[in-house]
Amino acid sequence: MAKPLYRQVILDLEKQIKDMKPNAKLPSERQLLVKYNVSRNTVRLALQDLEERGLIYRLHGKGTFVSSTFLNQPNIGGMYSFSEELKRTGQKASTKNQSLELIIPNKNIAAQLNLTSNEKAYKLVRLRLADNEPRIFSTSYLPEKLFSELSLNDLNAKPLYDVMKEKYDQISVMAFEDVEAVCLNQEESRNLAEKVGSPSLKIFRKTINDKNVPIEFTISLARGDKFVYRSRQYNDLF
Repeated sequence: MAKPLYRQVILDLEKQIKDMKPNAKLPSERQLLVKYNVSRNTVRLALQDLEERGLIYRLHGKGTFVSSTFLNQPNIGGMYSFSEELKRTGQKASTKNQSLELIIPNKNIAAQLNLTSNEKAYKLVRLRLADNEPRIFSTSYLPEKLFSELSLNDLNAKPLYDVMKEKYDQISVMAFEDVEAVCLNQEESRNLAEKVGSPSLKIFRKTINDKNVPIEFTISLARGDKFVYRSRQYNDLF
């Protein structure tokens, strides 16, 4: 199966970025759409993906640039896969998909996913590991109407976001997050193989597709002693 156009653009740009110096300027959107003979939306999706993974950054009125190489810590705020984030630091990532069930979500979850009271969602429980050490325990909710017949076989074969893109044509382009500092209770500490009361980051994340529709709401607990949460901010006046 041929890769989507935006994915082909991403892969080609990644190759170019590896040979460029940090802070080097990339071609403009107009130059890229002419070069690849694709739509402006395709170019923007590709650049969005690269920016979300920390490979490039954009300055208002200035252009798009290659990120500095010091961005090498795992970033739980990134849109890309857990596996790809850890590859950057030489760690081996793995995922244990503990359960997947179809449920009628509570009012809060339904509101996050723009679901009516009788619409269902898949509840996916996962443990993410680095070098076989527990790092993140997460519970994700996915609208049934967008991910019909989702199975653990799909998720055991490929990362969640890959399944979203390749099987369901759901492209993740934006996420909204709230982060809280918490102490692990007994059940949470057992899931992360930590002591009760250990510090942790609790992340609430809603992911939006290219049509501005919510496709995922995830509640995660990340070990506080193993993660650095990094944010990149730019001054629009620069």
